Amino acid sequence: MTKSCFFLAADAKYFPYACLAARRVLDVSPSIDGFILQMNVGAADLAAARRLLADRVSVIDLSQMMQNVRFSPGHLSLAVYMRLFVDEIAEFAPYGRVVYLDSDVLFNRSIVDLMETPLNAPLLAAHDVQSYFEPGYRERLSMQPGAPYFNSGVLLLDLPWIRRDGLLATARHFASLRVNGLDQGALNLAFEGKWQTLHPSWNAMTNYSWQIPFDSAFARHFSWGKPWDKVPLGVERAALGIYRDLASGTPWEAVFKRRVPFERGQIKRFIRRFDKVGSLLTNRERLRRRARYDGRKVYEIYARQAEEGAMAAQFPEVLGGFG
Repeated sequence: MTKSCFFLAADAKYFPYACLAARRVLDVSPSIDGFILQMNVGAADLAAARRLLADRVSVIDLSQMMQNVRFSPGHLSLAVYMRLFVDEIAEFAPYGRVVYLDSDVLFNRSIVDLMETPLNAPLLAAHDVQSYFEPGYRERLSMQPGAPYFNSGVLLLDLPWIRRDGLLATARHFASLRVNGLDQGALNLAFEGKWQTLHPSWNAMTNYSWQIPFDSAFARHFSWGKPWDKVPLGVERAALGIYRDLASGTPWEAVFKRRVPFERGQIKRFIRRFDKVGSLLTNRERLRRRARYDGRKVYEIYARQAEEGAMAAQFPEVLGGFG
């Protein structure tokens, strides 16, 4: 069996949430190695991380290395690019299968199940349905006609394959050119035609009018509205309860004690009822596509692709019926 691990990457702002996400992985999985790549995190938060994670997750300081990186993260932090260097970090040399997850991903199922997915490509990722409402990403990134696009919040990487083909080195090259889409755009360019469809339940994002219920999601990605926001709109109450438990006794617990009487999903679903009207009254292609979007249908299509071990589909917006 190939040796496997998981990792996250965060700056000082997101480090507490990366720690909580990592703790959740440990709680729902058998023994597995984990890492957090960090930059510029203070001593108090590092001490809190050691108490929370003990010796089960190693924290790697990349602050000095990232000082010499000449990428442009816009309004974000250079920390978003740290994962592009995982093939060069000595601690990852023993591992073949590696799962990356964003700091706003909460696992409900053992990460080992994801690691054991049969791989026919160097990367396993989820189609980014949101991008298919505006497929101009192909032109902006100079991708091939019909090229699919993945969301990089949850990734399964085959590191030996990636090292052999220099794919992360290619991603770093694209990042140095300051391509559209930052690190995710660079990854999509480097892995174009080289990625396999991830079951959507492993990256159940909160962007859409229909979404996988939290209890059914293998991993919930809070891509729109964060559990630590002052008003955590769209974050299910069950998820907030898990975060409160994870953060209990840490310096980060206060932000999860806020309570709101509603969930963003309820309001969002009501607003989306008017997409069809809006698409008739405006010339916005995004609205027209979104009005035709059937989330359950798209979920079933990508779930079937994943179960078949299929490579990412070309022209996925046509496959999903909202092209």
